[in-house]
Formats: sequence, C-alpha cells, structure tokens
Amino acid sequence: METLADCFAHGCRTAILEFLKETLVSIRTVILIFGAAASAVFAQNAPVPNAAPSPAAAPGRGRGGFGGAAVRSPEVSPDGAVTFRLRAPNAQEVFVTGIGQRLNMVKNEQGVWTATTEPLKPDIYTYSFSVDGATVNDPGNPRFKTAYGSAGQSEVFVPGPGPVSWAPGKGVPRGAITRHFYHSEVAGDDRDFWVYTPANYDPKRKEPYPTLYLLHGLGDDSNSWIETGAANVILDNLIAQGKAKPMVMVNPLGYGLAGGPASAMGAAMIPSYARTVLEEVMPRVEKEYNVSKDRNERAIAGLSMGGAEAAFVGLNHLDKFAWICSMSGAYVMWPRANAGAGAEAGMRGPAGAPGAAPGNPAPPGAPPAPGAAAAGGRGGGRGGQTVDTATIEKNFSNLDAKANSQIRLLWILCGADDGLLGVNRAFEEWLKAKDVKFTSVEVPGFAHVWPLWRQNLTDLAPMLFQAKK
Repeated sequence: METLADCFAHGCRTAILEFLKETLVSIRTVILIFGAAASAVFAQNAPVPNAAPSPAAAPGRGRGGFGGAAVRSPEVSPDGAVTFRLRAPNAQEVFVTGIGQRLNMVKNEQGVWTATTEPLKPDIYTYSFSVDGATVNDPGNPRFKTAYGSAGQSEVFVPGPGPVSWAPGKGVPRGAITRHFYHSEVAGDDRDFWVYTPANYDPKRKEPYPTLYLLHGLGDDSNSWIETGAANVILDNLIAQGKAKPMVMVNPLGYGLAGGPASAMGAAMIPSYARTVLEEVMPRVEKEYNVSKDRNERAIAGLSMGGAEAAFVGLNHLDKFAWICSMSGAYVMWPRANAGAGAEAGMRGPAGAPGAAPGNPAPPGAPPAPGAAAAGGRGGGRGGQTVDTATIEKNFSNLDAKANSQIRLLWILCGADDGLLGVNRAFEEWLKAKDVKFTSVEVPGFAHVWPLWRQNLTDLAPMLFQAKK
C-alpha cells in the first residue's frame, strides 16, 4: 500500500480513501485489544460483589429468550413458590429439571413457556430447562452454580418468611471477595482460589486476622462455597451479630492433580492437594493479606471430598492448624493401604463414573429437591460404606493422644441419612482407639446436601479462634 505522502504526490484520491479506511480499522482494532486486555487484568484480582442477586429481579429486554418483550424468570412468591418462564416459540416440549421431579411448562400465545412449583422450603435451588431434549440454563437469570469444567446450573434463591443465616441481613456490612489466579507447580496446571475479607477489613491492623480455609466437594470448584454455600453471607451475618470473630476465608480449588474430578480417586491426589495448600496458596495469602501465621489462628474445614482433605491436611500438619472440621467426610478418598488398580476401580461410582465416591453418585454441592433433606437426598440411605483400619493408619501414622494438646477443635459431622455415615463412624472409632479427642455430630433427617453444610458452617464459625476456657 502507498504511503499517505505518495498518495498526495500522485494525486491518488482512491488510495487516500483506502489508506484512511484501513487506518481507522487499525485504530479500532487496537482499542478493542487494549480494552479486552485491560478488562482481563482487572477481572483477575477485582473484588467480586457478594450480595445475593434478587431472584425476582426483572431481567433486561431480550432476556428470558430471543425477541419480544422481556420475561421475568425466576419469580419467587411470598409463599416460596417459584415461577419459571422461557421464551421459545418454536419449541415443542419444555420442562424444568433439577427441582424435584421434572416440571412441565405450558406455552402461551406469545411463545412464552411457564411453570410454577409448589411452595418450597427456604434454600438455594439449582435448575435447568430442557428444550426439545437440549439442556439450557435460564437466560433470564444471572445467578448460576458453577461446577468443575462446566457451566453448571441456574440457581434460584428462596429466602423464606424469616431470617436465615445464609440470606443477606438487612443493613449488614458486606465483606469483599477477591479471585486470585496462579500456576500450580505441584499440580501442573493453572488454577484459582478465592479470598473473603470481612467488612471493614484493615490491611494495617495491628492484630492480624485469623484464617479459615474452607474446602469444596467432589465435582465442584473453588467458587462453590461462595456461590451455592453462601459462606461469605453466613460470615457477614455472624460477624455483624458479634457471634463470630472477624476472619479471612480462603477457598482453594480442591484437586491435587491436574485432571480435576477425573483424577480425584488417584492415590496421589490428596497428598498432592495438601502441598498445593501449604506450599502455594497459604504462602501467597499470608504475603498479600494481614493474616496471622500462628497455628492457633488457622482453621481448615470442608465438605465431602473437602472434609476428607481437611482432616488429612489438618491432622497431619498440626503445626499449621489448631481447628479442624470435617462435614460429611468422604474418607473413602484417602490413599488406601491396599492401593492398586483394583482398589481404585472399586471406588468408582455408579456406571464406573470416575471420581465418584461410593454412596455419592453425584458430585456434592447441588441443593436437594424439595423434601430431599428429610427423605434422604443424595448420598443414599443410611450409609453402608466404610474405611478399613489399615487405610486410616496409613494416612495418620503419627496421630495419637499426644495430639490432644495441639488440637483446639476436631469436629466431625455427618447427616444421619448420608451414605458416608459408616465411613465417618469408622474413623471416629479409630480416633477413640487412639484416644484422640473429637466432637461428633450426626444430624437426623439429612443426607449429603447443601442445607446441612450451610448450617454446619453457621454452627462452626462462632466456635473458631475463641480463647481457651
């Protein structure tokens, strides 16, 4: 292409116009690239607003389907019934999945499909739409539950008539949430972790903050305790009420190997995971945040897979943690004494699904269907799974009564209808034989479900970092 000077010299009017056109395109391209890069850099460590979106908020025009006026979905009634809407005028069959049995939707003359549930108990529910056999999330709903390697499902917040620990309290100061990215040399992949800082967090406060490391379950990701567990909201409320000490919460990705859930049953997974927490996440948190390095100011807790990891990391590193809590611990995921191809294959879930613990066919994290908490929910029945003594000995070879002087709290909780109840009881019996003190809680009427874990955290947080009596 000729330069601008050449064009003037030769009176090349057409070339001048072409030059100006290409120049404008180039400038626009540079602006777009710069803007995208700046957005990516900002998003990497920007605080994420943690206020729960109003589930009944009307979406903007065009949401809830393509074309036409906007539809409102989901809409929560005062009695807890939820109405779902989807604009799909050309669809032949649409229904809602994930909230109990499938809920058939009916199309009106405008091509909007609608269905309403019975009144639901206060909870955070997940759901999807099935449109002529294709599963899609609700385009009218900005709130969704993520999962490892997938878009997850839409979520709807049913607050109920009275206050609950996981609903934002009126006038309660809100903490901040920040997402951090890093490359894990231990796991060999790029991953993230989240950090919650309480309202009025002071990075220069003379007294550093205590830290809770809170771990997710199998199939979930580092954001699950925030998005579905509402852990940040629970802490906001408890801290504002003076029931819990202001603390920093860290939510790391829960897989010690690069394969995520597919590699979760490998013998090296949990030991490798311990290294990602101790060697990579913890040093960065303690460098970038005003948190204490005193073991008495550190706690580790988790649900299901995270419960197995919390027990493994905490009890094997009592020089780092004084407070340890396991919720519905999937101890079948600990490295086995008789580890091998046969043993690992025997720990696969239904249909040989990799990474699914026995009695836990679906990744933990999804809220139950209505009544599931009372009826048993996931985790299946009154748990016949167990873990052998040799495996426990292998994983805690140095644990005995001498540890009691270091353990401020060892809390083991499980739903009485959880398929992992037998595993938890077996571990407790071993602890008794070793004269290691712990607190055991079996919660009637609950299986492997989020309502139990939210309540577990609500009960746990006020106990943490309290002075010795």
